[in-house]
Amino acid sequence: MLVLVICAACASKAPTDTQLQDLCRNVGFAVAGVEDEAQKKATFLEMMQKGSKEFDIYKITPQQIDLMFNDGGLALDGMLREWFVPVLEKKSQSRGEEGLLFTFYRWKYLPDTYGHEEVYWNAYKALLFHPDFREWFAKHEDYAKDIINGAARVGGDQWVDLGVFDGITGLLKNPLPASAVFSTMDVFNTAFVSKKLSAEQKNEIRELVLGQYEALLGTERYATGRRREKVDEGIRYLESPYATGTLVGNTAPELDFIWISGGKEKSLADFQGKVVVLDFWATKCGPCIETFPHMRELREHYAAYPVEIVGVTSIMGYHVDSKNGKFISTDGKPEYEMDLMKGFMKDMGMTWRVAFSRQWVMNPDYGVLGIPHLTVLDADGKVRYNGIELSDLPACIDRLLKEKGMPVPGKTIDWELK
Repeated sequence: MLVLVICAACASKAPTDTQLQDLCRNVGFAVAGVEDEAQKKATFLEMMQKGSKEFDIYKITPQQIDLMFNDGGLALDGMLREWFVPVLEKKSQSRGEEGLLFTFYRWKYLPDTYGHEEVYWNAYKALLFHPDFREWFAKHEDYAKDIINGAARVGGDQWVDLGVFDGITGLLKNPLPASAVFSTMDVFNTAFVSKKLSAEQKNEIRELVLGQYEALLGTERYATGRRREKVDEGIRYLESPYATGTLVGNTAPELDFIWISGGKEKSLADFQGKVVVLDFWATKCGPCIETFPHMRELREHYAAYPVEIVGVTSIMGYHVDSKNGKFISTDGKPEYEMDLMKGFMKDMGMTWRVAFSRQWVMNPDYGVLGIPHLTVLDADGKVRYNGIELSDLPACIDRLLKEKGMPVPGKTIDWELK
């Protein structure tokens, strides 16, 4: 931790904006050519202590905190965070709105808390529980996005541990600027995967976030065009089987296949009677391609059994030729993109089925927030597993085969994947 040293003789002087800007500029120049991290910190500390002798840093204003971080930029960010710890600790004890602002900055500009996340969580809790917070938050839209993002970073399980769930819902009940509304989606997602929040609490978060998105539709800026589409996508996701908790255990949301390798299936209904693995992927997805050897092994293992593996993608407007390291634009040429897939499958040794669905590969109905994404359907066409790990896939397939009295391979696949 960088240590802050104050010149007692200068205690009567508050810093001016110009002094702080000059200080950041001079320190930035001094550390710019220093490569050794320890020496860089020593240079930073020396320059800061020398420069701050002209004023009392403890008389800094909240607005000047932002000024220093903006002027210091990424080069000084981490060191400034450490240097300001004692200042913000003390100033956050002030009363009124100034104390609240310093409480906000104490949380916002915490040093790296990796491995000590409870420091971050407690600083966030102190902000939410500040006696003036609710009234202040309702009046200051410019802070909303940071604070909403903070709720997502803290995470749903910690909302329970810290006792801040009501504080989080309180945030979501306020009218929010558009930038903060889009950040509320991360708040919902972290709530959805929480193991400690109840189904009722998760649904309350979902409904509040949905209300924020629906409110945007009443504004002129989001009434039409691409902005409207973005809001509609969010609403569809929040109303999807995945988000409402009705996906697993029910009939799989429809997928309309406009092209599929090795057959003529047009929808999931055409696979009735088989256990179906849906692998959502794309040609540009490196992690997807890394799974190919395992998918190939899986296809071989279940070749004689009622199991179908379908790699689901969609028309992207491009194709990535991994073998030759080429990016090929297929914008406006869906037939060309689908035709290129044949060569891609051969080059990459894809022995399982591949399909282009009319629905986007980042399918909200299945909660596909990132790819690859694995979903397993039983022989009745119901979703039984969603978003599972690749290493769990063989056991899930075997379980569903046994459930229907179908034959199961004599040996099992045991993948120990990192």
